[in-house]
Amino acid sequence: MSVTPAVSAAPAAILGFAFGWLSARLTEWVTPPEEAPTIRGHSWLVRDPLVQGGLALVFAVIPFSVGGDDPRRWLEGGVLAMPLVQVGVTDLRTRYVYTLVAGIGLLLGLAFGWDFHGVEWWWSPVGAIGGGLAFGLLYGVGRLLYRGGEPMARGDITIAAMVGAGAANMALNALVYGVIASGVLALGVLVVARSRKLYMPYGPGLCLGGLITLLLVH
Repeated sequence: MSVTPAVSAAPAAILGFAFGWLSARLTEWVTPPEEAPTIRGHSWLVRDPLVQGGLALVFAVIPFSVGGDDPRRWLEGGVLAMPLVQVGVTDLRTRYVYTLVAGIGLLLGLAFGWDFHGVEWWWSPVGAIGGGLAFGLLYGVGRLLYRGGEPMARGDITIAAMVGAGAANMALNALVYGVIASGVLALGVLVVARSRKLYMPYGPGLCLGGLITLLLVH
């Protein structure tokens, strides 16, 4: 009997909320006290409402992309989404990328990205290397143009590699979506804050690009 995506969405959302709790809890362990986010849940159940709510939403939507009767595949998609949501939220709040969290995301991408997209295993390493090299090159060129200044955070290179690993053969799409999303977010910050001196990290946009690639997969 085939299970419709609508039937799978509710349990998937609950599972996503639980995965968000686990992700937020693990991130708390590596967060220095002085850099702890100010927006945080005040109960044992809700550790980080933005991360848990975001993952609940993503988990609920994934069955509509891959089909409700393929729990293994939508679970893989959810696992790949977990570090994307966590890293994106953390970077947006603190302007900092925790290498351990992004590194775990990279490993998850290498382990499951290629299988989720239904391609050969070597696509995930290729996506990771391509993403890391592309943003490493942008970082190097930016350093030259800004005479040693920081055009972007070095953590963005790790995020690009993580996104590329999870996107596998769609790594280029994910990075392009990420750059576009970063531009839209930066424009939004510019309009709302009315200041060109505010720094908008690439990380949230890159993670959003990775999520778009996951949700648009067929």
